[in-house]
Amino acid sequence: MKTLSVLALLGSAVLWTGCRSGSDHSEPNPCQAAKANPLTFRFLESYGTPTPDTAYSKQDITFEGPGAPYTTYEWHIANDPRVFTQRKFSLYFPETFAGDFPVQLIARRPLNTACFPKDDGIDTLTRTLTLVPRTLYHAPVYGKFLGSNSDAPRDTFTIRVLTGPDPYNLGSPIPYDFLRNLGRGCQSPYFTVSLTWRGVNFSYGRDDFNCLSEAGTGYLTTRDSIRVDYSTYESKTGFKRINRVFRGRRVR
Repeated sequence: MKTLSVLALLGSAVLWTGCRSGSDHSEPNPCQAAKANPLTFRFLESYGTPTPDTAYSKQDITFEGPGAPYTTYEWHIANDPRVFTQRKFSLYFPETFAGDFPVQLIARRPLNTACFPKDDGIDTLTRTLTLVPRTLYHAPVYGKFLGSNSDAPRDTFTIRVLTGPDPYNLGSPIPYDFLRNLGRGCQSPYFTVSLTWRGVNFSYGRDDFNCLSEAGTGYLTTRDSIRVDYSTYESKTGFKRINRVFRGRRVR
């Protein structure tokens, strides 16, 4: 009885080892992650801030296609008779341009008949760009964001992007766009910014209101998340600049 038990155990072990050995040598499927049409492209507002589908008019909009494996590009912008063949290019849209503008990209790449036997190497993608006039003061980038710099993640503070009257000329009817409190300890009431639908660009002097921030660009990475890349001076008297990244979540 003992001999039979031992033989049975040995047979099971050999069978199990054989099964594991076979599974370890299974070949991965090269087509598992492949897509029949992997084409994508991006809209970028002024200062290079990305936006998924909406932007202010009265600015340059950049259209950016993908790189490899694509080799040629053919862009059709709304009813513009021109055909654009660059991977990345910009067009200026005047203030009078508002509404929905279909954007089509036709791009060519090497054939992938191993995964898709009927593949012709030509991919097409159409997306709609919505332009809104700058008199519309409801840009999603407005708001209050709580976060921290990447080099000090526990040192949290809030920044705010807002529109309002000139704090130094309250009688002025012209509204301005502002960024407040970028940098820990910065007591500036407001810094003026150039604003896009989902982003801001700014540049100001050293030590304004105890702030060492110099310049930067920020944009929404999602509807309620912001990233601001900016530089600061190391000290009030020094000339060394430090590059920082603020990431925050919307709290208002």
